[in-house]
Amino acid sequence: MKISLQNFDLNLLVIFDALMIERNVSKAAEKVFLSQSAMSHALNRLRALLDDPILVRTEKGMMPTPRALTMEVPIREALTNIQHNLYSPEPFDPSTKQETFVIYVPEYFEGVYLPILTSHLQKVAPNVKVMAGILKQKFEERLVSGEIDYVLSIEGIHEIPGRLKCQPWIYDKLTCVVSKSNKVVGDRITIDEFRNVRHIYHETLGTPYTQTILDKWLKNNKINHNIAISNPGYLGAAMITETTDYVLTLPLRLAQKLVQKMNLRVVEPPDNFPDYRLNLIWHPLYEKDPAQIWFRGQLLDLANQETG
Repeated sequence: MKISLQNFDLNLLVIFDALMIERNVSKAAEKVFLSQSAMSHALNRLRALLDDPILVRTEKGMMPTPRALTMEVPIREALTNIQHNLYSPEPFDPSTKQETFVIYVPEYFEGVYLPILTSHLQKVAPNVKVMAGILKQKFEERLVSGEIDYVLSIEGIHEIPGRLKCQPWIYDKLTCVVSKSNKVVGDRITIDEFRNVRHIYHETLGTPYTQTILDKWLKNNKINHNIAISNPGYLGAAMITETTDYVLTLPLRLAQKLVQKMNLRVVEPPDNFPDYRLNLIWHPLYEKDPAQIWFRGQLLDLANQETG
């Protein structure tokens, strides 16, 4: 069924968005400053125009229909886009503004860059909060909804949709670490030694993906990874490395942090070892927002300082 926009009250799209967010007629009415009876009337108009119940009462509260769920993100994206084009936002003042930025990152960022970023923000933006979450596979919908602001994704692991903004953020090398008491491996490990020694496998090198850049390198060099133990976190893997003759592969900057605190040493990896690159990803829907422009600048400055 085709619906003509000429005969459609576009205010109902705002009503629809509020209903989908709140899943409650009374709360949705408060959100858009309507009475409960006016909201109920608007919901009935939506139901009639769309020939769909939109929200259905269940034991767990009001639940959206499949069609409503299909419409939710596109309509919210359209409304947000309209809103961004209707006003000229004020510049973001980090010294006084309160803002929360949510970023999905690999564990590498948490260990190397998050402490630096936090220290910097404490000085220049005392009321700004950063919530760092572990990188998840399906993040596009969360970027669209505004649930998260930025993603730092490891290059070569995940194909980034062209509708998202993507910019190279940091380059690092993968290297190896061993215990200082390790007599099996010297200052450099050859490809044959890498093939024969036993390894601590950090399951995803800080991502949720089943195949890592190290896995791809192993496959290309026809090496069967001689894994002694798999571990999901760098810190735990490093602690195991301290007390064994096993080899741990990880990015160089993180390795340098760990050897400063632990009984470890860095080992030069085999020739043609893979690089470790992170890309900064965001949704264009919010990129003109002054707060987002400012925070994105902080992230880019952080990378430039480390590589400069």
